[in-house]
Amino acid sequence: MHDTSVEDVLSIAWAIRNKPMVTDLFLASNLRPVTTGVEGAVIWIFAGEFTGVELGPRILVVIGGDKMSAKWLRGAVSVRLTVPPEVSGKLPGTIRRQIFEFVERNRNVLLKHWNGELASKETLDLLQRI
Repeated sequence: MHDTSVEDVLSIAWAIRNKPMVTDLFLASNLRPVTTGVEGAVIWIFAGEFTGVELGPRILVVIGGDKMSAKWLRGAVSVRLTVPPEVSGKLPGTIRRQIFEFVERNRNVLLKHWNGELASKETLDLLQRI
């Protein structure tokens, strides 16, 4: 049996919260600005917790507009679907305001998707652009 310290758990949680894991991205859908209305960022949505560490319902925000690359993924920011949304990391003011508006407008749909109540296609059809 492996003993895990509180520091180890917190370190793992911080890393997961602030950096996407490869397995997370295989289980996520990306939403580009044309879909969300959030200019300058791609939003990744998830259908549940797959990291092994419970961090709660969240989206991942990747700064950089419509282009996807490993470089931008390193700077990804996690946003919890709380009221108000909780940001783990830094987002430019304009993008932060847009993300908050997107989450507020779509929280119920995003939470249903997270909880497995909506399939990806249903979720995409229900999301509202800001």
